[in-house]
Amino acid sequence: MDILVVDDDALSLRLLIALVEKLGHRPISASDGLTAWELYRKHDCRVVISDWNMPGLDGIELLTRIRSLPGLGYTYFIMLTSRSDREDVAAGMAAGADDLLIKPVSRDDLEARLNVARRIVSLQMQLSQRNQELSTVNERMRQDLQAAVRVQEALLPVQLPRIDGLDFAWLYRPCDQLGGDTLNIYRLDEHHIGFYVLDVSGHGVSSALLAVQVSRFLSPLIAAGALPKRAITERPGYRLASPLEVIQELNQLFPMSDTAMQYFTIIYGHYHIPSHTVNLAAAGHPGPIVTHCDGRSTVHDLSGNPIGFFPNDSAQFAEAMIALAPGDRIHFFSDGVVETMGETQEIIGLERLAAAMAKGVGDPVAVAQEHIIKALAEWRQGTPPTDDVSIVTIERRP
Repeated sequence: MDILVVDDDALSLRLLIALVEKLGHRPISASDGLTAWELYRKHDCRVVISDWNMPGLDGIELLTRIRSLPGLGYTYFIMLTSRSDREDVAAGMAAGADDLLIKPVSRDDLEARLNVARRIVSLQMQLSQRNQELSTVNERMRQDLQAAVRVQEALLPVQLPRIDGLDFAWLYRPCDQLGGDTLNIYRLDEHHIGFYVLDVSGHGVSSALLAVQVSRFLSPLIAAGALPKRAITERPGYRLASPLEVIQELNQLFPMSDTAMQYFTIIYGHYHIPSHTVNLAAAGHPGPIVTHCDGRSTVHDLSGNPIGFFPNDSAQFAEAMIALAPGDRIHFFSDGVVETMGETQEIIGLERLAAAMAKGVGDPVAVAQEHIIKALAEWRQGTPPTDDVSIVTIERRP
């Protein structure tokens, strides 16, 4: 390996050059610190042997400059000195020297130090290479993660339906960069609004991918694999599948297996515009809360099994039919909302959540949802959220 050898004493320098050559290395020599600094910047010298006391730029100053250079591989620095006091040795090591040799240098001592230097430089180069490889992999993973986030965000509502007498709002706050929740509100036909809130177990890439996959089956288009609308020969050319029918078909499509222990909960339904009636089905998902214009709240506590736990002949899913009066709002949400934990590990629960929702009566629906988020934050008392938060709100205007 190339070794930079520095000494202002000509005899000592020749001796060092000869020893380095005999030990099988290529010496690059300098008789002062400034020349050594210029040579170091031009050559790839991973080992430097330098005298301590030199005019112009001494060994400590040379070492300090070398250590301050960014972006280079590690340099093993051996300081030569005629000093043997403990304080001097400590000062040299504190400045960043890897080793100190007392002059005059013997072949055996130098060989032993260079063997150590070779191993350390080699290990540092391997570590640097591994770090570079890890950095490349991490960057690729970061880009893949960002792509997954963009795919997930693309499935969220872009434009809410515009219907006289109705207001809509949605809110999605993943606790990690990539969450397991997703939601949507869309127009099914001239009489129906479709909606769902979906919550996949866990977080991260695998949960997000399953959420994306499920959401594709809930597309409002008449297409192969889409569950809400089924093509028929009679006019108008389609029929709306009931919410329970959609839930049951999802349960057949996504059975939980021993190798993939993921499951999901979902609430899916139709809002019938002429009658202002909500027809919904839920699979292991929290039921909705209706807030009334007089400040009251009605909690619909639904029960049932998550998707994939049991086959349809033994699975239990919940259904509900809810009529909205003028001024009523119905809120659908994931369990990350109702199971928000406080400092004492107690969840906020449906009753306290309903009270928080009732405080937003009279505010626009989007503002009311922010009130809910504020109430959850106050309940956590400064602790970070541990689950995704998803909310869909539909209001029948007064």
